[in-house]
Amino acid sequence: MIKNYLKIAWRNIIRNKTFSAINILGLSVGLTCCMLLLLYIRNELSYDKHHEHADNLYMLSLKAVIGQSAGREFATSPAPYAPTLKSEYPEIEETSRLFAPENKALLQVREQGKQVLSFYESKGYQVDSNFFTMFSYEFVEGNAANALADRNSLVLSEEVARKLFGNSPALDRTIRVSGDQGGGEDFKVTGVYRDASAHSHIDARFFVPIYAGSIGNFLKEGQLDFANNNMFYTYLRLRPGTESAQLMQKLPAFVEKYARADLKQYGFDVDLQLISVKDLHLYDQFQSVVTPTNTTTYLYILASIAIFTLLIACINFMNLSTARSARRAAEVGVRKVMGAEKFALVRQFLGESMVLTLLALVIALLLVVLLLPVFNQLTSKQLHFNELLEPSILLTFLGLALLTGFVAGSYPAFYLSLFNPALVLKGKFTNTLSAVALRRSLVVFQFVVSVGLVLATFVIQEQMKYLRNKSLGFTQDQQIAIPFRSQESREAYTALRNEILSNNQVVAAGGAQYYPGIFNASDLVMHRPDQSKDQGHDIKINRVDYEYMQTMGFELKQGRLFSREFPGDTNDRMVVNEALLKEFQIPADKAIGQRLSFDWNGVSYPFEIVGVVKDFHYENLHQTIEPYAFLLNNGDSFNYLIVHVNTDNMQNVLGFIEQKWKALRPDEPFEYTFLNEDFQKNYQAEARTSRIVSYFTLISILISCLGLFGLAAFAAQQRTKEIGVRKVMGASVSSIVLLLSKDFLRLVLIAIVIASPIAWYAMNQWLADFAYKITIPWWVFVVSGALAVVIAFITISFQSIKAALMNPVKSLRSE
Repeated sequence: MIKNYLKIAWRNIIRNKTFSAINILGLSVGLTCCMLLLLYIRNELSYDKHHEHADNLYMLSLKAVIGQSAGREFATSPAPYAPTLKSEYPEIEETSRLFAPENKALLQVREQGKQVLSFYESKGYQVDSNFFTMFSYEFVEGNAANALADRNSLVLSEEVARKLFGNSPALDRTIRVSGDQGGGEDFKVTGVYRDASAHSHIDARFFVPIYAGSIGNFLKEGQLDFANNNMFYTYLRLRPGTESAQLMQKLPAFVEKYARADLKQYGFDVDLQLISVKDLHLYDQFQSVVTPTNTTTYLYILASIAIFTLLIACINFMNLSTARSARRAAEVGVRKVMGAEKFALVRQFLGESMVLTLLALVIALLLVVLLLPVFNQLTSKQLHFNELLEPSILLTFLGLALLTGFVAGSYPAFYLSLFNPALVLKGKFTNTLSAVALRRSLVVFQFVVSVGLVLATFVIQEQMKYLRNKSLGFTQDQQIAIPFRSQESREAYTALRNEILSNNQVVAAGGAQYYPGIFNASDLVMHRPDQSKDQGHDIKINRVDYEYMQTMGFELKQGRLFSREFPGDTNDRMVVNEALLKEFQIPADKAIGQRLSFDWNGVSYPFEIVGVVKDFHYENLHQTIEPYAFLLNNGDSFNYLIVHVNTDNMQNVLGFIEQKWKALRPDEPFEYTFLNEDFQKNYQAEARTSRIVSYFTLISILISCLGLFGLAAFAAQQRTKEIGVRKVMGASVSSIVLLLSKDFLRLVLIAIVIASPIAWYAMNQWLADFAYKITIPWWVFVVSGALAVVIAFITISFQSIKAALMNPVKSLRSE
């Protein structure tokens, strides 16, 4: 019987090549999209699941209310929390801290008789010596248990080790590490781990001990409290069987016992939480936990696109199968007369659907293999072909195909099995009203999805355009940011700046600790003289030179900027933004000369406002503009030099700057970025979503049009005689095309009406994540609807025109 079913299924595929091709193509494209997106979602959900103690690993988060500022949740906490928590609670088996320096490190291999090999490396982290006993890394060289026992030990990823030493062993080799992580000291390689073993929110390129470098010196000084220097990621490994919720109930008492005195001194209050390490990569409250996080919102968007794309393909199958049911009616009638039961017929038609779907699965797997490199580029992922060969993945895809076959074939199977054999064999079978209504409803659903995706694409692209073009309150274009990664390069700041300014294409140059678009970690809690310290506000701080603000082009509103003409400008003067005045309720015309104080160890340090600049965006447009202050750094130790140029030949200027850099720092590679590009990096997740939605919108429209094409072809076949009669009676080609098209176009118009409010609501929810956003313009609905109508009309008209141009003599003779 099964063999018979397969034969019939194959004959039907061969006999109806056009409809079979449409079904197989639609299903294979739908399955391909679904499988690629499933691979992406699976990858996002798999972060930190590989650790041996994953179920018991937690990160300490700190929700702080700082003075009168709104409460903020931090992924970091002060250094004493980790050791004190472990000593206080036996439920905690182990704790470890991680410090993520802001700057890249300079790695240098200096071996006798060889040229010095130098390059910058990001994602170098400092951790406690027990880090590898908590987190699982597969070591290919060295021993994880004691890899960080020595202060000058260094653990590399396999990729970095190969970059430095090729295929030679890296173990026990010496590397000089300059920058915050190493301070220019020599480190011995004590371990190399496989990159694939680090599928974690800690996307590390190398590790050094936490007591190395400048942060190590800071920790050794021992002047640590529970309120300041909130810059360490604190991880806890709970003993098996310990409930994190029960431990969290004890944490308020811990704060009262150990932290209350420090918090009271600085006007802080905190609430401690434990977050499972397995959840950190998708923890929406943080934009970054060591490395940038993702958001579940985007996963829901991608999962919805995957489901809807596959549903559209299934709908095509249902519509074409039920529309062509008359051709199978006689077969069903004969089978029923010969004794076939209803469920035997259901099994037969479902079997045929499964055969088509399995053929589509084979094509889809080939397409996934071919498209995986393109998809990786689209999503900024590194998904590998080997993942497709995992039994769990193959079984998932097979299950997906079988489910698709069942969903796509279920209605046609039950619909065909219900035919009355007596009516069918008398030739009285017609498509029922319910079947026609269902087909129309499914077409409407297809285009609701497609139009909704088109609307989403337009809105996302408009928001991205807004993010790219919105005035940020400073000069973005032709600004070069040159980082200083080592103390030696920082000491060369003044000489380099003077050399660069000798070029007549350089307009200005200034140094700073930070610049807009990158993370700013410095802040102070300040208060007015008439306020107590617990009435203070949290203020972002940037230490700059005299020329930085002029170089950046900030707009002065009151007072003046720092100037060498004012000898009184020292590090107790500050230039603030308008948001700071609003926060402290200082009238703009009375701001100059106002003082704000910062309290430290019982001593109050006053700062005088000498200037006010117009509000500018120092963070991405997800965030509102908060109070910000520039303090003058009279020295020459800066993290960045910003160079504003005016030239059409940027490469010529960059070559000049590189030449001056190499003359001063020959052992350090020259590195630079453009300020406008750095700011746009904050929107990588949105840009990625925009690309994905755009491409998959095109695919969903393609699949919908395939189904519409098939239904139009079937409608033209069904009305061949009517078209012939109309032509004989003098009907024009255009009137026949309109006759065949209007029913389908009516369905598309209904879909537009339904999709518009749904898409409007969904995109407003998405835009709510931005502090600064567009108002959805009316024209996106008009353009999306018009585009859907035009695409549908082109799809339908191909068959309609073909039918309208047919010789009526031939069509009537065939009837």
